[in-house]
Amino acid sequence: MSRISNVEAVRIIFKCAKLYKANLSGKNLLFVSQDNEKFEFFETSFSPSNFLHLTGIRTNSKRERFFDAALCGRLSPEDIEFESGGTAELKLSILPQLMSIHTTARMVGDYDNSRPLLIADKFAGTVTAAIGFSSVNGVYIPKSALRVDIRDITIKTTRRKVVATFVKPRNEALYKQLTYIAKDTITDDDVFVSVLRDKVDWSCI
Repeated sequence: MSRISNVEAVRIIFKCAKLYKANLSGKNLLFVSQDNEKFEFFETSFSPSNFLHLTGIRTNSKRERFFDAALCGRLSPEDIEFESGGTAELKLSILPQLMSIHTTARMVGDYDNSRPLLIADKFAGTVTAAIGFSSVNGVYIPKSALRVDIRDITIKTTRRKVVATFVKPRNEALYKQLTYIAKDTITDDDVFVSVLRDKVDWSCI
């Protein structure tokens, strides 16, 4: 892909900071996946400090300050540097798409450790882009954004179709918002409900 200038990078970061604030920051996502008749889930948590990791940008600002500056439009092209190897350009090219991962993720899977410098446990995404997550005390934290087919970086036997995604504020106990449901998924199916019984407020769904 062609080189992204610092000026264009800042424009993308400004746009994505607003989307991150609206869709992800301060929220938990619950990805529910299915393999045959078996349902599984994993829970993710997004904070303001995670935004910098997803951009692939280097800066002297602390992670929280970087997000605040991006959100308020206070970053200048001179405030940022690209990671080596072109990874920042690749991340920024798909970052707007990933700011809606609560509605767009179609697959999840365990990372296959195919990239020596990439630290992650699980990925969620599509055949064009994905977010990598690392487990911290049982909750998965976003660590990286990749322009990649999720099937190329996950273990085949762990790969699952996403059948539902729920969102909640981090300080609430139960999920009350369903942001994605796959076609033909029956939300009142006994097995589906039993797996999520302690996670979802079904009276709101």
